[in-house]
Amino acid sequence: MIPDVMNQRLKNIYDGFSLHQRNKFLANEIEPDVMWDKSIKGVTLQIDLSEKVRDAVCKLQNQLITLEPDALLLTPRPSQHISFNQVIYWGGQYKLGLNQTWTAIEKDFLSKLQNLDNRLPSFTISFVKLIPMTTAIIWAALDDNDEMQKLRSMLKSSLPFPLETMKENTFIHTTVARYKTKLRDPQRIIQLFEKYQTPITMEVKEIILRKENLYPSLETTELARIRLQ
Repeated sequence: MIPDVMNQRLKNIYDGFSLHQRNKFLANEIEPDVMWDKSIKGVTLQIDLSEKVRDAVCKLQNQLITLEPDALLLTPRPSQHISFNQVIYWGGQYKLGLNQTWTAIEKDFLSKLQNLDNRLPSFTISFVKLIPMTTAIIWAALDDNDEMQKLRSMLKSSLPFPLETMKENTFIHTTVARYKTKLRDPQRIIQLFEKYQTPITMEVKEIILRKENLYPSLETTELARIRLQ
Protein backbone atom coordinates (compact mmCIF):
# COMPACT_ATOMS: atom_id res chain seq x y z
CA MET A 1 0.00 0.00 0.00
CA ILE A 2 1.09 3.60 -0.63
CA PRO A 3 1.78 5.45 2.65
CA ASP A 4 -0.68 8.29 3.25
CA VAL A 5 2.12 10.68 4.22
CA MET A 6 3.59 10.78 0.74
CA ASN A 7 3.24 13.43 -1.93
CA GLN A 8 -0.43 14.20 -2.65
CA ARG A 9 0.45 16.40 -5.65
CA LEU A 10 2.11 13.48 -7.40
CA LYS A 11 -0.64 11.06 -6.38
CA ASN A 12 -3.16 13.34 -8.09
CA ILE A 13 -1.04 13.49 -11.26
CA TYR A 14 -0.74 9.71 -11.43
CA ASP A 15 -4.43 9.15 -10.75
CA GLY A 16 -5.19 11.58 -13.56
CA PHE A 17 -2.86 9.78 -15.96
CA SER A 18 -4.40 6.43 -15.12
CA LEU A 19 -7.96 7.67 -15.51
CA HIS A 20 -7.27 9.48 -18.77
CA GLN A 21 -5.21 6.70 -20.36
CA ARG A 22 -6.96 3.52 -19.25
CA ASN A 23 -9.75 3.38 -21.82
CA LYS A 24 -7.45 4.41 -24.66
CA PHE A 25 -4.95 1.76 -23.64
CA LEU A 26 -7.62 -0.94 -23.41
CA ALA A 27 -8.87 0.14 -26.85
CA ASN A 28 -5.31 -0.49 -28.10
CA GLU A 29 -4.85 3.10 -29.25
CA ILE A 30 -1.12 2.55 -29.11
CA GLU A 31 1.34 5.02 -30.63
CA PRO A 32 4.44 3.22 -31.98
CA ASP A 33 7.70 4.96 -31.08
CA VAL A 34 9.25 6.12 -34.35
CA MET A 35 12.28 7.69 -32.64
CA TRP A 36 13.63 4.56 -30.94
CA ASP A 37 17.41 4.13 -31.51
CA LYS A 38 17.61 7.24 -33.69
CA SER A 39 20.38 9.79 -33.39
CA ILE A 40 19.47 12.85 -31.31
CA LYS A 41 21.27 15.82 -29.80
CA GLY A 42 20.25 16.82 -26.32
CA VAL A 43 21.66 17.49 -22.86
CA THR A 44 19.74 16.17 -19.86
CA LEU A 45 20.03 15.95 -16.10
CA GLN A 46 19.27 12.38 -15.05
CA ILE A 47 19.09 10.12 -12.00
CA ASP A 48 20.22 6.53 -12.33
CA LEU A 49 18.04 3.82 -10.84
CA SER A 50 19.41 1.79 -7.97
CA GLU A 51 20.34 -1.81 -8.70
CA LYS A 52 17.33 -2.97 -6.67
CA VAL A 53 14.96 -0.90 -8.79
CA ARG A 54 16.67 -2.04 -11.99
CA ASP A 55 16.23 -5.65 -10.87
CA ALA A 56 12.50 -4.98 -10.44
CA VAL A 57 12.22 -3.25 -13.82
CA CYS A 58 13.98 -6.11 -15.60
CA LYS A 59 11.77 -8.68 -13.87
CA LEU A 60 8.70 -6.75 -14.99
CA GLN A 61 10.05 -6.48 -18.54
CA ASN A 62 10.49 -10.27 -18.68
CA GLN A 63 6.85 -10.70 -17.70
CA LEU A 64 5.72 -8.12 -20.24
CA ILE A 65 7.67 -9.65 -23.11
CA THR A 66 6.07 -13.01 -22.34
CA LEU A 67 2.65 -11.40 -22.77
CA GLU A 68 3.62 -9.25 -25.76
CA PRO A 69 6.66 -10.77 -27.50
CA ASP A 70 6.39 -8.64 -30.65
CA ALA A 71 4.98 -5.28 -29.59
CA LEU A 72 7.36 -3.83 -27.01
CA LEU A 73 10.59 -1.84 -27.00
CA LEU A 74 12.23 -2.47 -23.63
CA THR A 75 14.53 0.08 -22.03
CA PRO A 76 17.88 -1.72 -21.56
CA ARG A 77 19.12 -2.05 -17.98
CA PRO A 78 22.11 0.34 -18.38
CA SER A 79 19.80 3.00 -19.85
CA GLN A 80 17.12 2.87 -17.15
CA HIS A 81 16.93 6.25 -15.44
CA ILE A 82 14.75 9.09 -14.24
CA SER A 83 14.74 12.25 -16.32
CA PHE A 84 15.39 15.03 -13.83
CA ASN A 85 15.15 17.90 -16.32
CA GLN A 86 16.02 18.87 -19.87
CA VAL A 87 18.85 21.35 -20.41
CA ILE A 88 18.93 21.22 -24.20
CA TYR A 89 15.76 19.43 -25.30
CA TRP A 90 16.44 17.36 -28.41
CA GLY A 91 12.94 18.08 -29.74
CA GLY A 92 13.03 21.81 -29.03
CA GLN A 93 13.62 24.82 -31.24
CA TYR A 94 16.78 26.85 -30.63
CA LYS A 95 17.83 29.90 -32.58
CA LEU A 96 21.50 28.89 -32.51
CA GLY A 97 20.77 25.21 -33.03
CA LEU A 98 21.19 22.44 -30.46
CA ASN A 99 24.98 22.17 -30.55
CA GLN A 100 25.80 25.86 -30.50
CA THR A 101 23.25 26.57 -27.78
CA TRP A 102 24.99 24.06 -25.52
CA THR A 103 28.45 25.34 -26.50
CA ALA A 104 27.40 28.88 -25.52
CA ILE A 105 26.45 27.86 -21.96
CA GLU A 106 28.61 24.77 -21.39
CA LYS A 107 31.50 26.29 -19.40
CA ASP A 108 29.24 28.36 -17.13
CA PHE A 109 26.73 25.52 -16.66
CA LEU A 110 29.38 22.95 -15.72
CA SER A 111 31.12 25.32 -13.32
CA LYS A 112 27.92 26.24 -11.48
CA LEU A 113 26.73 22.64 -11.39
CA GLN A 114 30.02 21.40 -9.91
CA ASN A 115 29.81 24.11 -7.25
CA LEU A 116 26.71 22.32 -5.96
CA ASP A 117 28.56 19.03 -5.43
CA ASN A 118 27.92 17.58 -1.98
CA ARG A 119 25.94 20.65 -0.91
CA LEU A 120 22.34 19.51 -1.47
CA PRO A 121 20.36 16.97 0.57
CA SER A 122 19.66 13.46 -0.68
CA PHE A 123 16.12 12.11 -0.43
CA THR A 124 14.10 8.94 -0.83
CA ILE A 125 11.62 8.03 -3.55
CA SER A 126 9.30 5.03 -3.84
CA PHE A 127 8.09 3.52 -7.11
CA VAL A 128 4.43 2.92 -6.42
CA LYS A 129 2.33 2.91 -9.60
CA LEU A 130 2.67 1.28 -13.00
CA ILE A 131 0.81 3.31 -15.60
CA PRO A 132 0.15 1.92 -19.09
CA MET A 133 -0.10 4.89 -21.43
CA THR A 134 -0.63 4.98 -25.17
CA THR A 135 2.97 6.14 -25.76
CA ALA A 136 4.83 4.16 -23.09
CA ILE A 137 4.60 2.07 -19.96
CA ILE A 138 5.95 4.04 -17.02
CA TRP A 139 6.66 3.27 -13.38
CA ALA A 140 5.81 6.35 -11.33
CA ALA A 141 7.39 7.27 -8.01
CA LEU A 142 6.57 9.41 -4.99
CA ASP A 143 8.76 11.38 -2.64
CA ASP A 144 7.60 12.55 0.80
CA ASN A 145 7.49 16.32 0.55
CA ASP A 146 8.05 17.20 -3.12
CA GLU A 147 11.83 17.16 -2.64
CA MET A 148 12.41 16.37 -6.32
CA GLN A 149 10.33 19.28 -7.59
CA LYS A 150 11.89 21.69 -5.10
CA LEU A 151 15.34 20.60 -6.27
CA ARG A 152 14.34 21.01 -9.90
CA SER A 153 13.19 24.56 -9.20
CA MET A 154 16.37 25.35 -7.31
CA LEU A 155 18.63 24.10 -10.09
CA LYS A 156 16.54 25.84 -12.73
CA SER A 157 17.07 29.15 -10.94
CA SER A 158 20.77 28.50 -10.18
CA LEU A 159 22.01 27.17 -13.52
CA PRO A 160 22.04 28.90 -16.93
CA PHE A 161 19.26 26.93 -18.62
CA PRO A 162 18.46 28.34 -22.08
CA LEU A 163 15.22 30.31 -22.14
CA GLU A 164 14.25 28.26 -25.21
CA THR A 165 14.13 25.03 -23.19
CA MET A 166 10.41 24.94 -22.58
CA LYS A 167 10.07 21.25 -21.67
CA GLU A 168 10.16 20.70 -17.91
CA ASN A 169 9.56 17.57 -15.85
CA THR A 170 6.95 17.80 -13.11
CA PHE A 171 6.69 14.22 -11.85
CA ILE A 172 8.95 11.22 -11.17
CA HIS A 173 9.04 8.14 -13.35
CA THR A 174 11.14 5.68 -15.26
CA THR A 175 10.09 4.31 -18.64
CA VAL A 176 9.79 0.53 -18.68
CA ALA A 177 8.78 0.07 -22.31
CA ARG A 178 7.65 1.77 -25.48
CA TYR A 179 5.81 0.26 -28.42
CA LYS A 180 6.77 -1.16 -31.79
CA THR A 181 3.19 -1.93 -32.77
CA LYS A 182 -0.30 -2.58 -31.41
CA LEU A 183 -0.66 -4.98 -28.50
CA ARG A 184 -2.20 -8.43 -28.68
CA ASP A 185 -4.11 -8.09 -25.41
CA PRO A 186 -3.90 -4.84 -23.41
CA GLN A 187 -6.17 -6.28 -20.71
CA ARG A 188 -3.53 -8.82 -19.68
CA ILE A 189 -1.05 -6.04 -19.07
CA ILE A 190 -3.55 -4.24 -16.85
CA GLN A 191 -4.08 -7.46 -14.90
CA LEU A 192 -0.34 -7.93 -14.48
CA PHE A 193 0.10 -4.41 -13.13
CA GLU A 194 -2.64 -4.89 -10.56
CA LYS A 195 -0.36 -7.43 -8.85
CA TYR A 196 2.39 -4.84 -8.35
CA GLN A 197 1.26 -3.23 -5.10
CA THR A 198 4.44 -3.16 -2.99
CA PRO A 199 6.47 0.06 -3.27
CA ILE A 200 10.15 -0.23 -4.23
CA THR A 201 12.28 2.43 -2.60
CA MET A 202 15.62 4.02 -3.45
CA GLU A 203 17.64 6.96 -2.21
CA VAL A 204 18.53 9.69 -4.70
CA LYS A 205 22.23 10.35 -4.08
CA GLU A 206 23.48 11.75 -7.39
CA ILE A 207 22.36 13.84 -10.34
CA ILE A 208 24.16 13.22 -13.63
CA LEU A 209 24.45 15.53 -16.62
CA ARG A 210 24.53 13.61 -19.87
CA LYS A 211 24.65 14.34 -23.57
CA GLU A 212 22.08 12.15 -25.32
CA ASN A 213 23.23 10.48 -28.53
CA LEU A 214 20.61 7.82 -29.25
CA TYR A 215 16.97 8.07 -28.20
CA PRO A 216 15.82 7.29 -25.52
CA SER A 217 19.20 7.60 -23.78
CA LEU A 218 20.29 4.31 -25.33
CA GLU A 219 23.69 5.90 -25.84
CA THR A 220 24.90 8.84 -23.78
CA THR A 221 28.06 10.73 -22.88
CA GLU A 222 28.49 11.73 -19.24
CA LEU A 223 29.44 15.39 -18.82
CA ALA A 224 29.33 15.82 -15.04
CA ARG A 225 27.72 14.54 -11.86
CA ILE A 226 27.06 15.93 -8.43
CA ARG A 227 26.65 14.05 -5.16
CA LEU A 228 23.82 14.76 -2.75
CA GLN A 229 24.51 14.69 0.98
